[in-house]
Amino acid sequence: MPAPISYRPRTLLAYLLLCSLGWFSPFLAQAGVTCTASASDVNFPDVKPWQATPAQMGSITVRCKSDVRDFAVQKVNVCLAIGTGAGSSSWDPRQMVQSVGSARLDYQIYKADGSFFGSPYQPTPAQIRDVIVPRNGNSTAPIVVNMQVVLPAQASSAIPPGQYMGNYSGNGTLMAVSAPVSERATPSDCSDDKNNAGIFPFAVTATIPKFCALVPIDNMVFENVAGFGDTERNAGTSIGVRCTHTTAYSVSLTPSNGNAAGKGALKLVGSSDTVAYSLFRDAARTVPWGNTSGNAVSSTGNGTIQRFSVHGQVPANLDATPGDYRDSVQVTVTY
Repeated sequence: MPAPISYRPRTLLAYLLLCSLGWFSPFLAQAGVTCTASASDVNFPDVKPWQATPAQMGSITVRCKSDVRDFAVQKVNVCLAIGTGAGSSSWDPRQMVQSVGSARLDYQIYKADGSFFGSPYQPTPAQIRDVIVPRNGNSTAPIVVNMQVVLPAQASSAIPPGQYMGNYSGNGTLMAVSAPVSERATPSDCSDDKNNAGIFPFAVTATIPKFCALVPIDNMVFENVAGFGDTERNAGTSIGVRCTHTTAYSVSLTPSNGNAAGKGALKLVGSSDTVAYSLFRDAARTVPWGNTSGNAVSSTGNGTIQRFSVHGQVPANLDATPGDYRDSVQVTVTY
């Protein structure tokens, strides 16, 4: 439970003296105001380091309560300050730390209006002005201050999968409350009041899964084939894959006929006629590219787009009906 903050004006002796004389003063009767704060955790469940992740909202809830001896309504200012977070040595950006490992993930915390959410040392805190505290030990309604956590596309591609955390415990947060004044007075600016120790611990967490994505692939287009007496026709394209750093993966190719060795059949549009073709991993067209563990392409992700050339070949001396032949190849990334 967050530690409360109490401020008691040094008027108790005068109050007791006046009471002994039979006098009553609402202002001198102010015994104190206690404020508590609690914050929600903020979680990013599915992060791709190379792209910005939609911002997540968190909130800080503040309640202030008067003392039962307070016979007058009071007013205070409340300041909420957030530090760099455990494991982060920087304000800009703040950083989450990998739970197992040393990798770091950049992020930032903003107020609801988009301004930087900082502390008196790295301005500015959030300030709740003119909080009216009811008398006789009663509490304010919950006061909610929203914060926006932004996770940008990361500058480094070498960020491995795992759990990441920015922990705001202990001195990671601070709530300061100004001295209470009467309802018609103006409270002091509490941002310079660093002697109060109210805190509102919370955590910013993120999960980077093992993940791969295919980049759009250009079609493989063979030159026109003359038929008997003509040589084979070669064509090529490339496959781009982007995987999280250290993620092992393989890329397999399966023509529409399901052949596991990458030997497909181009079909004449509007007819059942076919022309054979083959897919290869090498420019010499000697190493097939199919969908078995022995003929797929394997690699390890580094956070950037990795490209692999696909080499196709239509055999020579075709005896085929003239026309436009097509086929589709399924590209599968396993990780």
